[in-house]
Amino acid sequence: MSEFNSKGTILSVAPVPTSGDPTYKKLYGLFTVPEMGGTPEHIDVTNLEDSIKRNILGIQDTGTLDFEFYATESEVDTDTQIRDTWDILRGYQTAGNTMMWKLIYPDSEGFTWKGKCSVRRQSVGVNNAVKFTLTVGLETELTDI
Repeated sequence: MSEFNSKGTILSVAPVPTSGDPTYKKLYGLFTVPEMGGTPEHIDVTNLEDSIKRNILGIQDTGTLDFEFYATESEVDTDTQIRDTWDILRGYQTAGNTMMWKLIYPDSEGFTWKGKCSVRRQSVGVNNAVKFTLTVGLETELTDI
């Protein structure tokens, strides 16, 4: 097995369906994906008979997920892709919608989860592309695809 490139990593979003499977749309402009998952907290179970400190694994803290995008302007969405990513995600944030999210890596592995989002513009400078950060707070566990 050989290493592979991150090219082709896709983040998609869908409304939470009332029944059936969600209909995901790819989000255009993604260029950074956070670590997925988290380290479980350690619970100390050392007792007075132990000669070393012992612990067991507790709950996993995934924190929030921060994805970075290049901003686009006046793009036209398609049936399968959201190209005006900032405006659409900003609308989800303003409405307070819980959404379905799906991240797929080039090796076809990935995750799905539910969560609300927040977007913020990154700082800009001379001769820079305009970027923004999408933060998703998890409302469910990450489920392997």
